[in-house]
Amino acid sequence: MKFVLIMQLCSALTSTCQEVYKPSIQFGTFYDCGISGYSIAGSAIKKMDRELVEKDKLYVRFGCIEQNLEEEDA
Repeated sequence: MKFVLIMQLCSALTSTCQEVYKPSIQFGTFYDCGISGYSIAGSAIKKMDRELVEKDKLYVRFGCIEQNLEEEDA
């Protein structure tokens, strides 16, 4: 089993999220995927314009999806 990180940029102001983004990174464990998700999400917010984040109440939502090796070949 591998784990795939999925991410979305969301607004707490409008209760909406953009389309799911899948970085082309696979992880061997759920733990590694989760730790990377927090790191990548934090870096993404830090790179954004602070005023925009404040104005639109932006945050990054992420999850780790288990993927069978057979699904990767499809």
